[in-house]
Amino acid sequence: MKNQHVRVGVIGGGTWGNYHLLAAKQLEAEGKVDLVAIADQYEPTAEKQSQAYGIKKYTDFQKMIRDEDLDAVTVATPDHLHREVALYAMDHGKHVLIEKPLDLTTAGCRTMVAAAQSGGLLLTVDFHKRYDVYNAEVMRQVRAGLVGRPYHAYAYMEDKITVPLNLLRNWAAHSSPFWFIGVHKLDLVRWVTGLNPVRVLAHGRKGKLQAQDIDTFDSVSAWIEFENGFTCTIDVNWIIPGQFEALVNQGLRIVGSDGIVELDGQDRGLRYCSTEQGTVTPNLGALVNQESLFGYRAVSGYYVDPIKDFYHNVYFLKNGGSLVQLDGRYPSGMDGQWATQTAEAVEKSIVAGRPVELAEI
Repeated sequence: MKNQHVRVGVIGGGTWGNYHLLAAKQLEAEGKVDLVAIADQYEPTAEKQSQAYGIKKYTDFQKMIRDEDLDAVTVATPDHLHREVALYAMDHGKHVLIEKPLDLTTAGCRTMVAAAQSGGLLLTVDFHKRYDVYNAEVMRQVRAGLVGRPYHAYAYMEDKITVPLNLLRNWAAHSSPFWFIGVHKLDLVRWVTGLNPVRVLAHGRKGKLQAQDIDTFDSVSAWIEFENGFTCTIDVNWIIPGQFEALVNQGLRIVGSDGIVELDGQDRGLRYCSTEQGTVTPNLGALVNQESLFGYRAVSGYYVDPIKDFYHNVYFLKNGGSLVQLDGRYPSGMDGQWATQTAEAVEKSIVAGRPVELAEI
């Protein structure tokens, strides 16, 4: 019996939604996916992606889900719209991949996880730091005992100010640097150590973005206590100068009873400079887009690999596999819930000026 293709619709056609489309198009060329449609409430974006990928367009995601015979949808909308889209899709029997954070409330996450469980559906969160080969090596070494018992860690992630000012201008005030990038580092530390957070003490600063009429935090610092006494400080901001040599600056350091591991996640060793671009330190682990031997665009790197992984998992399910067999092999709705619960605790700690137990959320 011939294997069945996975019929996919993408919701949100902006910068990150385009990676969803690229990943689907590659697997379509490889005979596993049928990329059916794009939905974006902004008609020019829907039209642009429809033309670029030769697919149907919708400005109403609900109509796309109702009208098209889809197996799965991937969601790249602004954070505060995730829950509505995902619940509607799962209510119509679709597997869902959603960009982080899963939702902006723990209660919302619980509702989404319950919907996936009751429907026997795959709910995946795009925590793409897990797909960075350097981070994966850190995980393997720490889990193998390289540093002994993990004692403490430091993680940082910083975006250029062009991210909230330009890329996310319409909805940055609904988010913060911890929601937008801090949850990446929180999930990474959880994944690397296998430990869950229990307590948070956080501080946030405002001012620079408020002066640009975006009422959100410029930076957040969070001290997080995990199980077994392990602690991690996560510093995030999205106000580094636009002249910085990369869009993102990031790193990770873990100290244990018997060792240490350090990763510069921004400077991967390649550097070039030109009069037009200035100094650039490209991260080829994030995205490589090249012509394959078979005449189609082959994309790889942690910008697209988790999306391709989701499509592969849905293909596996459609062709006889089970959710039980996939358990633990992808960032799940429960992983998304842990990240959101921690982010909510961070927000509560900033406002209350005291430590917050995750059990309070």
